[in-house]
Amino acid sequence: MPGKQSKAKRSHLSGELSAFSSLLEHLQLAHHFKGDATMVGDDPIIRSPHKLGEASATAQLLIGAAGAAIWAAKTGQSTDIEIGVFDALHFLHPTHYVSQAGHPINVGAEFVETNGIFQCKDGRHVMIEAGPPYPKLLKGYLDFFDCGNNKKSIAREIDKWNAKDLEDALAVAGLPCCRAFGREEWLKTEQGALLSKVPVIEIEKIADGDPIPFSGAASPLENIQVLDFTHVLAGPRSTRSLAEYGAEVLHVSAPAYPDTLAQHLGVDVGKRCAYLDLRNPDELATMHRLASQADVFATTYRNAVNRKFGLTPQELASRSERGIVCMTANAYGHSGPWTDRPGFDQNGQVASGFAVREGGDGPPRFSPVFYLADLMTGYFAAAGTMAALLRRSIEGGSYNVKLSLSRSAMWVQELGLLPLDEQANVPSEDKHPPTLTTIDTVYGPLSFLASPIRFSNLSLPSAFQLEPYGASAPAWLRGVAAI
Repeated sequence: MPGKQSKAKRSHLSGELSAFSSLLEHLQLAHHFKGDATMVGDDPIIRSPHKLGEASATAQLLIGAAGAAIWAAKTGQSTDIEIGVFDALHFLHPTHYVSQAGHPINVGAEFVETNGIFQCKDGRHVMIEAGPPYPKLLKGYLDFFDCGNNKKSIAREIDKWNAKDLEDALAVAGLPCCRAFGREEWLKTEQGALLSKVPVIEIEKIADGDPIPFSGAASPLENIQVLDFTHVLAGPRSTRSLAEYGAEVLHVSAPAYPDTLAQHLGVDVGKRCAYLDLRNPDELATMHRLASQADVFATTYRNAVNRKFGLTPQELASRSERGIVCMTANAYGHSGPWTDRPGFDQNGQVASGFAVREGGDGPPRFSPVFYLADLMTGYFAAAGTMAALLRRSIEGGSYNVKLSLSRSAMWVQELGLLPLDEQANVPSEDKHPPTLTTIDTVYGPLSFLASPIRFSNLSLPSAFQLEPYGASAPAWLRGVAAI
């Protein structure tokens, strides 16, 4: 019955998980994943026209399958994987389950005055967002509109604009803004049409090289070095997943541009964290040395930032000592007129048509758990990165794993729609009891969601350390000289 725990099971080997099986084939993992994948439960489990439980569960199973495929390559052992859709739903908004010393620690972007969907004078809606907020973006919006930091003032100023004119003007100012498109309307735009032609996880081989076999038999990603140059949620979430599968993850940030404590507590468990100011030539040289010995380089900074510091996939591949997997994720895709536009999770929801469908006959609405694109993109990025590492182990070379928030939101819509008129008994909020883990950290006891994947023949390492930004030297544990 809708809204109640379903015990129905669907499996990959029975041909009942078509979306998962299709992604497995696309990532060239089908031959290497020797076990079965099972999903327990069915949508709707939260009131939505979208299959949110299945979407998140599919992404989680894909990570598990990629890890299991590497495990099979290393040890010859196969493992089955299983997930429940209620556990998967929690993982669409994992930061809502983080608590420090018993106190909830929420990123809180949903409560920021500038963040939201506003109506323009032509009747169309736009979405703007300053993040947690970030001071630069918040100041940018308030200066642009010359108004107070409250929704009433911002709505008044936005109502003076036609939607496309405002979208274009804010793009010139470097501030996130997008119109709310219906799905079919979005697909008719140049950017939407381009995105519809690329897979949700795109893996491009960018250089040749010798195969680099995996080593170590303690975990799938043992001895894999990941240089994490990401921020906000999607990128750091992807590298946290890699840490959970045994990788050494070194997160690099600048002391002048920190993410918030709530973000840090939510996505940086399992990593070491170092400071580098890339404007300093010596520290930039250290970044380049670290990258030259990395197996993975993950970035979610804008193209201009990576070009400025010589951190594009092509430059990284040219300096790599043994081939590198680059993960690049952005808001709207890697080609087209919007490729350099900034955007957050909710911009991806609004631009792609997801929010218009959520709103039904009313104004556009975000996912019922607020988040969608950040987490789906982060999970897809982790799976794609592992698939590229497996390809490197077989055929060698360097790879660019490309994702975008908007394409991830489009993929969720491609799963199909559910009738809302049959969901009277389905809850509108995620009230299903979570399974939590608590660890001791320098910040005190930290609680967060336990892993949703169950393996039949694989135990993941306890990647539970958490340290402050800048606490570690910028060096690999196996040796790259610091500054």
